[in-house]
Amino acid sequence: MSDFTVIRAVTDTLKSILEAGITNSSDPQLNGVQIDLRSPREMREDHNATGVSLWLYRVGRDADLLNRPPERISPTQFRRSSLPVRLYYLVTPLVVKPEDRQTLIGRVLQLLNDHTQLRGADLQDSLAGSTDEFRVNLETLTLEELTRVWFSLSEPYDLSVSYEVQIVTIDSDGEAVEEPPVLVRTTSYEQIVGST
Repeated sequence: MSDFTVIRAVTDTLKSILEAGITNSSDPQLNGVQIDLRSPREMREDHNATGVSLWLYRVGRDADLLNRPPERISPTQFRRSSLPVRLYYLVTPLVVKPEDRQTLIGRVLQLLNDHTQLRGADLQDSLAGSTDEFRVNLETLTLEELTRVWFSLSEPYDLSVSYEVQIVTIDSDGEAVEEPPVLVRTTSYEQIVGST
């Protein structure tokens, strides 16, 4: 069960994984590089801050799970349906040297490939200790799709990758719906006769 803080908790989980493998790495080419939740534009506007931008740039509903039937929680009550969403992140290393950008993007790919399932001890914030599980997928955006993202930032394109996290559910805050159970079920059968 996830409340409205689940989006922040998923972001904190991803940030924690990247900090453990980059910021706190013993490798001198990675150690100390900060993971920042701001967009690349916001980082540049902040006196050209350096680090890795882990920017949540889009939240979209999952149409396949949106119409799940409500869950019965007692003989007379249904839980209101939760909202299933997918989270989309743009990960951009913002450092001076091009070779450092490539090193960082390679490490991001490696770390998130090793954590394609977020669960258990990985989960942070309000998800810590929960049994929730999320899938992390490297998105294969076309050049046109990537260009649209960077155009919306009003920034020139930078080396970056996009990840999708699915399925994140936000539970309803509404009261359970009262509805009596089905007490009698009737079934009838009829033979269909074809015309000659």
